[in-house]
Amino acid sequence: MIGVLVFLVAIPIGATAVLATSREKRNSNLVPNCLTLRSSQATVVAGGSGVILFSCGGNAALTVGKSDQFRPFFTLPTGYTGLKIVNHALGANDCNHGPILVSGQRFDLGGPGNFDYCVGYANAPSTGLASFKVTWSK
Repeated sequence: MIGVLVFLVAIPIGATAVLATSREKRNSNLVPNCLTLRSSQATVVAGGSGVILFSCGGNAALTVGKSDQFRPFFTLPTGYTGLKIVNHALGANDCNHGPILVSGQRFDLGGPGNFDYCVGYANAPSTGLASFKVTWSK
């Protein structure tokens, strides 16, 4: 009898997660609620895929006072497949709904409202998923 051993290696997600800042504090309707966001899971499996929700712990990552257009700027490290913005719901980890963000492209953030980020990942590297930064500009 030949036995097959399968090892699932849990790898870390960037400790600083996503940094959300607004380039224009004055007259901005976009307010980041914390500088370092937390991921909905601490580790991923090497080679695995899925989605991760980023928020300010139990609070929303962003608050928008009224609808306006903003431009997000970011570069996703190896392993990530896309970045979405989703409505914040306490206790929810729903990444199925929400528009995909494109770096540098105008995006209408409907407000007032509270939002979190979701990232997709695939073939997670054995070194883990690195942190990345998101900045917003009008």
